[in-house]
Amino acid sequence: MSVSKRVQSIEPSPIRKIIDLAETRPEIIGLHAGEPDFPTPKHIVEAGSRALDDGYTHYTHGAGLLQLREAISRKLLLENGIEANPKTEITATAGGFAAIFAAIQATINPGDEVIVLQPSWPSYTGFVKLADGVPVLVPLHGPDFEPSRADVKGCISERTRMILVNSPNNPTGAVYSQSCLLELARLAKEHGLLILADEAYEKIVFDGNKHFSIASRSEFKDSTITVNSFSKTYAMTGWRIGYVVANETITNGIRKMHGYMASCAPASAQKAALEALLGPQDCIDEMIGEYQRRRDLIVKGLNDIDGFQCTPPKGTFYAFPSVSKLGLTSAKIAETLLE
Repeated sequence: MSVSKRVQSIEPSPIRKIIDLAETRPEIIGLHAGEPDFPTPKHIVEAGSRALDDGYTHYTHGAGLLQLREAISRKLLLENGIEANPKTEITATAGGFAAIFAAIQATINPGDEVIVLQPSWPSYTGFVKLADGVPVLVPLHGPDFEPSRADVKGCISERTRMILVNSPNNPTGAVYSQSCLLELARLAKEHGLLILADEAYEKIVFDGNKHFSIASRSEFKDSTITVNSFSKTYAMTGWRIGYVVANETITNGIRKMHGYMASCAPASAQKAALEALLGPQDCIDEMIGEYQRRRDLIVKGLNDIDGFQCTPPKGTFYAFPSVSKLGLTSAKIAETLLE
């Protein structure tokens, strides 16, 4: 007996082999995890704890508590310039992971192509394959790893349905400029394509760089699906709470899909997320300040190693050094360093 062909089409992450090898060496300091190592801010934890004591231990509305969706709507308008109706266009999800998965399942038909800018978070291609879609990989190049119109246009076909955009970017640390993102949005509109904008790292930017949301422009709002999460900004990866913003038709599909996946986001996590939005925000600045200090330290250290060349990332908490001068694959270099 075997698993489905759909599951067989998904390759295990190559990172897994390296992690398994590292776990056999207790002296290894792991820098691979894509999550903050800070505790969730105390006021958020206390709100989650109160929610449990107050009986938030059951199902909520499938789209999330209306109070949370209203707070997300205000945040989107004030910080991102996105107008979104909390009743019909915002869905709280069991993490940003579930938001992306549900959005792709709700919009991609078998054989549809989804443009994925590379390098990228490996799960994107898996999500597309699980929808019986076809990921089309568009390689980007350093040191800025910013896509151009020509890069993407050359990969659009009659089967293309969506362009997946992640800025600030995992793993390159790139923060796409406003002009770059608007050019991608114009290209998508010319070809009748959707944009899926993963904005999970929106707050983690350095050196005066600014995050820009495509859906803030009215002409692109209807064709843009915006995904975000509380995981990175508020160090809440274990709480599993995110959200997705889309037009009403797509939102109905996303809610239907998410309902079959998870019924609803965890009730106590929703209350904690509400406190994250309404409570003090100085915790974000403190974490970003520490991320920048670490960034400067790790970039300097990498550049001191023969054969490594690392441009300071503009955002996120990832460093993405070039090792091309060594003449080896990144996997081989990782194995060699571990051994």
